[in-house]
Amino acid sequence: MPTPRDIDHIVVMTRDLAAAQAAWSACGFTCTPRAVHPFGTANSLIQLQGNFVELLEIDDASRIEEAAGDRFSFAGHNRDFLAQRGEGMSMLVLASGDRDADLADWRTQGLRVYEPFDFERQAKQPDGSSQRVAFSLAFASEPSLPGLGFFTCQQHTPEVFWKPAYQVHANGAQRIASVQVTGPDPEAADTFLRAFSGGRRTTHIALDRDALTLEEGAPAFPEITVRVADLDAAAAHLPAAQREADTLVVPAERLTGVSVRFMR
Repeated sequence: MPTPRDIDHIVVMTRDLAAAQAAWSACGFTCTPRAVHPFGTANSLIQLQGNFVELLEIDDASRIEEAAGDRFSFAGHNRDFLAQRGEGMSMLVLASGDRDADLADWRTQGLRVYEPFDFERQAKQPDGSSQRVAFSLAFASEPSLPGLGFFTCQQHTPEVFWKPAYQVHANGAQRIASVQVTGPDPEAADTFLRAFSGGRRTTHIALDRDALTLEEGAPAFPEITVRVADLDAAAAHLPAAQREADTLVVPAERLTGVSVRFMR
């Protein structure tokens, strides 16, 4: 049985990338410098230990290629998400060692898949220089979760992408441990998410290191859980957090539409 695909990153769509960087930085996260995609969007990353948060904005709407047939549009999806829903988590991205194998696997399981997509961009390094990073993406969708995006990301230049200086956070954040998914048909969503991730169903969908949780509700990604080194130390950087049992929760209105739960 293949190893389940872990969380690679989440996409958080924002109206104003600089404001989003300020909001996440105020909660003790380190944000990378702004980078521009060749297809009309720009991002800033919060690199953790093996996965990350991607803060995204529209940079140049004229460069957005529209979706058509089997062609998925990353930029178009996020533009439409912002217009229809406002700021928030728009896409769940799992790690890939072989994008083409992901597509083949999903096809055998009957998922709606799209044309493979490859791109590269320049990434600003901690020393101020820029280097090329490259990625291969595989997209899938689920009718019971309209408006939500799902894809895997295969990195071709991890030695350039991951930088220890960007992975140190004042709040002690280590990793996105889980993502909450809500949908009106939990059974259909569960079937899709297990096929998409290769995960095992227990009280949640267990991946290799991470997990997906599923609840009934309108289609959304309402909350992520971030593991920290020390919860009390993290609390000093989270003045807006509410303590719930052995966790701290920063409400969505403080972090560009995403509720973030911190746990040890």
